[in-house]
Order: sequence, then structure tokens, then C-alpha cells
Amino acid sequence: MTATGHAEPPARATTDGGRPATTDTGTRPATTATSARPATTDTGTHPAPTDTGVHPTTTETSPTRRRRRRLRTAVWLLPLAVVTVLVTAQALTAYVPPDPHTSRVPLRGELHYVLLVAHIVTAAVAVFTGLAQSWPWLRRRSPAAHRWTGRAYFFAGVFPSALVGIPVVCLTPLGLSNQASLAVLDALWLLTGLAGYRAARQRRYADHRVWMIRNYALTLVAITSRLIQPLFEHLVAAQLSDPVSYAGDALAAGHDIAGATAWTALVLQLIAAECLLRRRAGRATRRRAKPTAPPAPGSAPGRTPAHP
Repeated sequence: MTATGHAEPPARATTDGGRPATTDTGTRPATTATSARPATTDTGTHPAPTDTGVHPTTTETSPTRRRRRRLRTAVWLLPLAVVTVLVTAQALTAYVPPDPHTSRVPLRGELHYVLLVAHIVTAAVAVFTGLAQSWPWLRRRSPAAHRWTGRAYFFAGVFPSALVGIPVVCLTPLGLSNQASLAVLDALWLLTGLAGYRAARQRRYADHRVWMIRNYALTLVAITSRLIQPLFEHLVAAQLSDPVSYAGDALAAGHDIAGATAWTALVLQLIAAECLLRRRAGRATRRRAKPTAPPAPGSAPGRTPAHP
């Protein structure tokens, strides 16, 4: 403001032949020496740090980050896939092909067995299609396959299995504690599936992922219960002859094993889902906190603009 304000009137004085001394000594050093040179140093120095500081990080660390992300995914996805497939296949051997004599659940009749087989087969569909949905490559490279697999997961797996599970829970003869745990699991399984499907229909994809992570964690309760059941069998067997605990009653011990296993598996899976969601939320927060663009030349650190 001061430099330009005082520079223009003396220029007229020189052209008019007035006071040349004031124009040579008072204005030109101010405009050429003090304002021009800092401008050349600012434009010549600041682009250099941005070029050397941004481009190498974007070209060198992006492949590294992708490799690390794939490695982290493989660390948990491959063991999950192997254990899930093996445990589910072993459970299906008792019901496919259908044979009431190989049922692991005491049956109340033929209708109970038909409902039980329908519940187990549709739950197996949910397990396998949900495992495919957990594969990040499918979501990124083939969104159409991801959508159709998700529809199969819900409409051929979770929804019919949860509906058939209502009478199955009522007919299960493994004690009230086991029935209560299965009823809570069935209700949460259906509600989280409906919430995830509704979020997808409304294009709220972030909420859809959250609800489906919870839903698939509930789908895997059957896998977790089969993995931890030997532990509870051992603990109950150690107290079976205790006159205060079971007094040799094998039926009460069996009901206790079923109830403890079902409740523990349900709680463990809910905790695992929330831990995964919190980890994803923290990672997203750290990613948003990182600078994504180089600073503008006018806002570079250490540069102080000239004030009048």
C-alpha cells in the first residue's frame, strides 16, 4: 500500500519535469530493491520443498501401504476361512444327507428334524456367502458380484434361517438357559441383518458395513460355540461327581454345557465385532488427520508476508 501509493505520483513529477531527486532516491529503491527481490526469492524457493517433499511419498509409499494392507487382511482372513470351512463342513456331515439317527440335537419328532435341517442348511449358506463378502478384493474389483453375493447371504441365508430358527429354539430340549441364548442370538441376527439391508437400500454404505460386520459376527457364533465346547465339557466333567454341583446327573450337566457354550460364544462374538469396528474407526480417523495435499505457496511455513 505505501510503496504503490507513493510511487505513482513521483512518476508523474518526473515526466512533467518536476522533482527528479525524489523519484530516484525515494521511490525506486523501495519498489525495486525491497519488494521485487523478496518476490523472486519466494517464488523461487517454495516450490522446491513441495516438489521434493510430496512426490516421493506418493510414489514410494502407496505400493508399500497396499502391500501392508493386503498382508494384514491375509493374516486374519485366511485362518478365518480355513477354520470356518472345516467346522461348517464337519457340522453338515450329521445332517447332509438327512438322517434323523445322526442328529446331534435330541429330536422331538419328524417336524422338529425338518425344521432343524432347514435351519442348519440355510445357516451354512450364510456362513459361506458371508465369508466371500469379507474378501476385500470382491468388493473393490467386482461390485456386482458383491451385491449378488450379499443378496444371497441375506435372502437365502440369514433371513430364512432366522425365521426357521424361531420354532427350532422352542423345540430345543437342551435346557432353558440354552433356549434363552438361542432366542437372543436369533433376534439379534435378524435385526442386524434387516438394519444392514435397509442401510444398503438407502445407500448409507458406511452404516451398511457396520451392521453387516455385526451380523456376520453373529453368524459365526455357531463356529465359535463348537470350538469352545470341549473346554466346557472338560470343566463340567471335573465337577460331575461333586454332590453339590451335579451329583452325577449327566442330563443336568449336558444342559449346563449347552447353555454355557451358547452364551459364551455369543458374548465373545459381540465383543470381537465391536473391537473390529473401533479399530476401523480409529484407522479412518488417523487417515483423515494426515495431510492429503501440499500446502499452497502462499501458506508455506516460515514465510511472513510483507505488511505496509
